[in-house]
Parts: sequence; C-alpha cells; structure tokens
Amino acid sequence: MEKSFSQIVVKAISEERREIEGIASTPTVDRVNDVVDPLGLTFQMEAPLLLGHHHDRPIGTVTFGTPTVAGLPFRARIAKVDEAGTVKQRTDEAWHSVKSGIIKAVSIGFRPIKSHSLPNGGTLYSKADVHELSLVTVPANPDARITAFKSTQFYYQKDMTMIEPIRMQNKTFIRAAIAKAADGPNAATYAANRWGEHSTEATYIKAAVDPMAAGTDATGVLTVGKLSRSEFVQAVFSRSILGQLQGLVQVPAITRLNVEASPVAGAFFGEGSGMPLAQGDIGVYLSDKRKAGVFTVVSQDLIRATDDTAEATLTGILVRALSRAIDNAFVGTQARDDVSPEGLGAAATQATGFNAGVEAFTGDITQACVLVNPLTAVSLRSPTETQIAARGGFYGGIPAICSYGVPKGKLFITDATRVVAYIGDAVVDAMEHADVYGLSGVAANVPVNMFQTSQVALAAHQYIDWQFVPGAAVEVALSA
Repeated sequence: MEKSFSQIVVKAISEERREIEGIASTPTVDRVNDVVDPLGLTFQMEAPLLLGHHHDRPIGTVTFGTPTVAGLPFRARIAKVDEAGTVKQRTDEAWHSVKSGIIKAVSIGFRPIKSHSLPNGGTLYSKADVHELSLVTVPANPDARITAFKSTQFYYQKDMTMIEPIRMQNKTFIRAAIAKAADGPNAATYAANRWGEHSTEATYIKAAVDPMAAGTDATGVLTVGKLSRSEFVQAVFSRSILGQLQGLVQVPAITRLNVEASPVAGAFFGEGSGMPLAQGDIGVYLSDKRKAGVFTVVSQDLIRATDDTAEATLTGILVRALSRAIDNAFVGTQARDDVSPEGLGAAATQATGFNAGVEAFTGDITQACVLVNPLTAVSLRSPTETQIAARGGFYGGIPAICSYGVPKGKLFITDATRVVAYIGDAVVDAMEHADVYGLSGVAANVPVNMFQTSQVALAAHQYIDWQFVPGAAVEVALSA
C-alpha cells in the first residue's frame, strides 16, 4: 500500500548543484485527515526524488535527516544532465518548475506500518516506511508550499506579486527579440557588443539574419535557439490549466486518433472463439495552425537595461499573458472553428450542485480534477472541506486546479485522459517602427508610432490546439 502526504516547504536551493532543502511530513492534524507522525518514520539514507509520485519519472536523489516533532528534514538534488534526450528534458523541466515557482510543494511516498483511527474520522500513521520524495503541484495540505528559496541568480518569495520576473536558464530566445527591439537592422552587432562577440546570442542572431555568413556552426546555433524556444513554451504551458492536468494526452499536430469514448475492457475467451473487440471512435484531429497571441508595448529604456531585468520582466509579461489566453479559451464557451479550439463550456455536460456533477460525470473519476476560480475556491472552504484554497488543493476528494479563467460560481470536473492536446512552438518578434492601436489612454482608432514615442511592440505567439473526447467534463453550477 502506498500513501502520499504533503510536506512543509523547501528552504534553500543551490543553483549550480540543483540542491533543495526542507522539512517533510508535517503532522498537521487540523488540516488533513491522514496524518503522519514523523517520529515513527523509517527510511533509507538515500531515496529517489520523483516528479509527481510517478515512479517512471525519477529526477534525482534525496537524503533524509533525523526526524523531529517538526517533521522530516531532507536535502534533495535534481540531476543535471548534459546529454540531450528524455532524461535531460525531464530533469530540466523539474528544475525550471521549482526555480520559476510553478512547483511549490513536496510530498513523501510511504508504506504504512502501524496506524489507528482519529476522532475526526481520519487516520494517524504512527509508523511508516518512506520510500520516495516527490515534487508536486497540488499537495494534500494546501498550506504546505514553498515559501522562499535562494539561488545565485534571484530570490523567490511566496507573496511576490503577479509581476514577478520569470528567468530562464537559456536566454537566447528572448535576448534575440531584445536585440532586434533595441537596434533592429544592427541586431547582431548590438548582441555582440552587449553579450560578447562570440556569445550564443550574437551567433544565433547572425545566423537567423544571414545564415550564409554565419559560418559552419549556424545549424548548431539555430538548434540552441530551438531549445530556448522550447523552454519558453514550457513556461507558458506549465502555468496554464493544461500544464497542470495529470494524464493529459499530448500528440503531434495533423493527427487523427482512435479515442476511447467510453471505457474499454478486454475479456476472457475460449479456445476457438473470437477475441473480444475494443474499438475507439476516430475523430480527433489537431492542427498546427491554431495559436494564442499577445502584443505588449514597452519602453526603449527597459529594453536597454544593463542587467537581466529587461529579459526577465518581458518574459514574465509574455508568458503570463499567453497562459491566461490558453486558460480563457480552454474553459470558454466558444465552438471549435478555424481559429479557436472548442472550450469546456461548450463541450461539458451541465449539472447543478457538486454531487449532481459527480453523478453526471462519465469519465474516469480516478483521473479527474476540479477546475475552479480562486475566489470560488475560497468560498468553498468549510468545516468538512478544509483542503481547498485559492491555489488549489482538494475538493470533494478530487485534486483542484485554480485559474481565473474559470467563471466564478462554477467549476468543471474534468478527466484529463479525455483531453488530447498539441503543444507547438512559440514565436516572439519585436517591432520598433510599428503603429499600435488600442494603447491605454489613447482612443481606439488613433495609432501610436513606436519609433516616435521610444517604445517597442513585442508580439508573442504560442501554437497550441486541443480537443475533447466525449465525456471529458461536467460543468457544475454551484448553489448560492
């Protein structure tokens, strides 16, 4: 038997060694029903560090300290892999998720050895064997989150505002846009002067502008740019509802699939008789043409900042705007057309009241999650529902994901395995001579010239598409 339990927060991080420290297994009786007594924990000196309790997604190792009444201290290291491939992608994803604040909690996996019931109906595990520690986005205890950590580059605080910068390890992608914004025709020269003549940024921009003059390494440099775009895409995707859905089916574009519209099960069959048939419905088709986009206008002074303030701030603006666009469309009421994917508001079965929604749900409830507005999530807290908060948690025994894209007073019960998604590339471009309409404080029909006002228009596109298998979700209207 395996159980997981929410942990107290990570306290410190080493940038170069990818190390995190903290205290796990906080015995918070009034917050959760299943409680772990840290003094009764046993464990190996070194255990696996996993991503989301998936045993097939190891990302490093963890060393536990001596348990105390405060919890189980630990020091974990996320592996740093140089060779390209699946392991590097997985470990880089984990590290970037922690650095950027996407993943804010940890959770132990343990096997109960001794337990007894509590008066509130929960269970106290007085003895348990810990076999792994996981980085998780939705802890059982919504208060168990990362509050602060340090690195050689920046400091993250739990109460940081929505304009927090987003810093990426590979800055080539956003720096290319900054160089073009700062000195369009001479972007390569600008990059060489700012980041060094032989820097990746200067070589990449030179290759993009004039591949014939970029030398024999042009292909390799463009590959670096591709990897940089992938990191930008991951930042956008992981902040969206789609990026938090456990069990989401990701596929390439221009794909037709057999989908399991209803649960399919095999059966025993006799010698000489026909084997049972399992056949899905063919009908999921994803495109590489649908995209979310946003313009942002910034000053030349910000673009020309002497440190990484500009790229971190600009990346943050664009990443958040695109992830919000994805969320708004994902739970929207629009039908599928040549521009937009279908929204859950158009595809979901309707129900009034949470219990009625569960009854109407035809997906796999073990793979389900609740999508809810943060303000609604706060209003759902009660003496019997203590694990739901503005940043998620659990509601009705189902993991909850909070997003302002979900209308207030409603929630969606969604089976992630019935959501098929294509996550494509991203494009960021800069235009210093553009005329922009609709700027704040200016009439909608009056253009503002970027060059004349010492401003730059940055355009970001994220190619993305999704489609719902029948029975993917139930939209629940909550009682007043």
